[in-house]
Amino acid sequence: MKTILLFRHSIKEGTGNRALSSEGIDLARKIGEDRLRGMKFTDFYVSTLERTGATMDAFELGAGDFPKIDHKVFPPHIEVSESPDAMTLWSGACQTAEEAGVDMMQAVLELEPDLSNKISSLAAKSFTRWVADLPEDSNVLVVGHSPFLELMAFGLFAEQLPQLQPCDSYSIIEDDKELRLNTEK
Repeated sequence: MKTILLFRHSIKEGTGNRALSSEGIDLARKIGEDRLRGMKFTDFYVSTLERTGATMDAFELGAGDFPKIDHKVFPPHIEVSESPDAMTLWSGACQTAEEAGVDMMQAVLELEPDLSNKISSLAAKSFTRWVADLPEDSNVLVVGHSPFLELMAFGLFAEQLPQLQPCDSYSIIEDDKELRLNTEK
C-alpha cells in the first residue's frame, strides 16, 4: 500500500506569487505538530515555488521527527502545472478568482472548462505514472497549490473538491494498483 498526503501551501502574504506570511509559518508549524508528527513519511515533494518549500520546512519544524531527506519537486507539478496551458489558466481564471475571493476550482471549471479538463486529465496521467514507480509502503508528503491539487483529484476520480484552503489536505491511497481518494482529515 502507498499513501500520498497532499497539502495546499500555508497562508501567503496577499494574492499572486507571494511568500508565506508569519501567520502562515505559524499555521504550518502547528499542522506539523498536531497532524504530521509520528507519520513516518518516506518521501517529501514540493512545487518549484518557494512557499511550498517554506510550508514543508515549517511542517518539519512542527513535527520534529521527519527524517533528514531533501524534498524533491513533485513530478506532476513539473510535467503539467508549469505547461503553457496551465500557465494560461493560472494567470487568467485562477488569478481572477483569487482576487475576487471565490473558489478557484469552481471558477476554473466554469470559466475555462476545456482547459481545466485537459489539465485534469494530464495531471491524473502524470500522477498515475509517478505513483506506480514509488516503492511499496511509501508514505509521501506533498505540498502544492490550488487549484492544481483539486484538478488532479478531479482527473483521477471525477470528483469536484472545493478549493483547498491554506494547509488543507486530502490523501490518495494506492492499494493493489487501485487508487482511492480520502478527504477526511
